[in-house]
Parts: sequence; structure tokens; C-alpha cells
Amino acid sequence: MEQKNISLVDVTVDNWKNCIQLSPKEEQRNFVASNLYSIAQSKVEPNLKPCAIYAEDTMTGFVMFDTVPYPDDGCHWIMRFMIDAAYQGQGYGTAALLTVIDTLKQDYKATAIRISYVPDNTVARELYVKLGFRDTGEKDGEEIILQLGAQI
Repeated sequence: MEQKNISLVDVTVDNWKNCIQLSPKEEQRNFVASNLYSIAQSKVEPNLKPCAIYAEDTMTGFVMFDTVPYPDDGCHWIMRFMIDAAYQGQGYGTAALLTVIDTLKQDYKATAIRISYVPDNTVARELYVKLGFRDTGEKDGEEIILQLGAQI
């Protein structure tokens, strides 16, 4: 598969309108909060960092993560992760998630990273497991929690 040149770009006054236009496939819309909701959430929770995912100059997705470890478990969390429907199935999700993981490790010194998914979202689960996330046996509401790094 062709290597994707992925970058994470802060959501700003210049790109937020494009960011909120991104959307997963219709059948995936119940699996993740809207980008608009996530951006709003980041304004009241200062440790959350919303970023647009770019492949070269094209916005292909959205991610939001904790910049500090969560006090309850000592892990950095990837709170939201989505690739726009038009870019799914082309390797952007894998490349983007690897970029997010690297950013958390390099820039925020993350030693353990958590992410959760709705049980019916088998595509997300397969991606996360492929990249080394393991089931913690814990849940956040109905969502299944996975962790990368540190002992579970």
C-alpha cells in the first residue's frame, strides 16, 4: 500500500468549517460524535486537542485526544477518531492513527494510550487491534475500551 503523508493540524478559525463538513459513512454516524460537538467539547475541556487530519493538502478526517494522562487510569485518550466517508478504505485511517500514536508518544510522552469503540463498529475494532490496541476488559458506558502500551 502506498505510504500516506499525514499531518495533524490544529482546528482553527481557518479550517473549522471544513472540519465540521467531514462525516463518516451513513451507517457509521451513530458510532462517533459529530466533529462540531467535539470541537465544542474541546472549548470547555482544555486538555482536549482537536485536530484535522490532512493527507498532503486534503482534509481527510478528524481526531481529538487528551494532551495529559487521564487521572483515573494514567493513560492518554484518543477521544474521537474519524475518517471522512470519501477517504475510507484507502489506508488513510491506518496512516492517520499511526500519526496520532506517534504524536502522543513524541510530543506528550504518552506511555499508554486508550481508545474506545461502540461494539457494532467492527471496522474500528479491526483497525485498533491491527495497530496493537488490546482489550482492557473495561467499558465506558456501552463502549469497549482498548489500550496500547503499558501493561493492561
